[in-house]
Amino acid sequence: SGIIAKNRGTIDKFMGDSIMVLFGAPVSHPEDVRNAVTCAVEMQVAMDDLNAYHKGLGLPELYMGIGINTGTVMAGLLGSEVYSEYTVIGDEVNLASRIESFSLRGQVLVSRNTYERCRDYLSVGEPMDVYVKGKPHPVSLIEVVGIPSLGLEVPRQEIRRSPRIEVKMPFAYQRIESKIVMPEVLRGTILDISYHG
Repeated sequence: SGIIAKNRGTIDKFMGDSIMVLFGAPVSHPEDVRNAVTCAVEMQVAMDDLNAYHKGLGLPELYMGIGINTGTVMAGLLGSEVYSEYTVIGDEVNLASRIESFSLRGQVLVSRNTYERCRDYLSVGEPMDVYVKGKPHPVSLIEVVGIPSLGLEVPRQEIRRSPRIEVKMPFAYQRIESKIVMPEVLRGTILDISYHG
């Protein structure tokens, strides 16, 4: 939380084992994208330091993956008379969540939109194209390796074990509604796959 505040981020909410953080809402700054990426890298460095400390105490290690997206969202007090909160909604928020789900332990992944706004600030790996829920075409994700001007490197904890390859594998499935398997057989196509998913 301290790293988020230092980088002018706003904690939107804690959701189970994740944190949703906003940059540029409710107030935008010219450095919002850089602040978001700096915050992510500093959080990974802090997590690495925390794990070194925990190891000395015999405590289990903790890891996190981070996903960042940049775009236009709807921001405001949303809800009803019974309950409302300030938050953001929209396709760009959903994409940030999808990007995070692709991140490995200790990794920071950014969208092409984010990368284009701070490319001169970052050291990055090769882009990878992935299919995400709700998008008909692949989304390009870029791994942040470090921020040279700040002397920061992301302490990666895990590497992807196998490359993702494009396939066109047909499959059949049935929907489940209220714990009941519906009789209609639907068809789909797997577009990309690896040994681990």
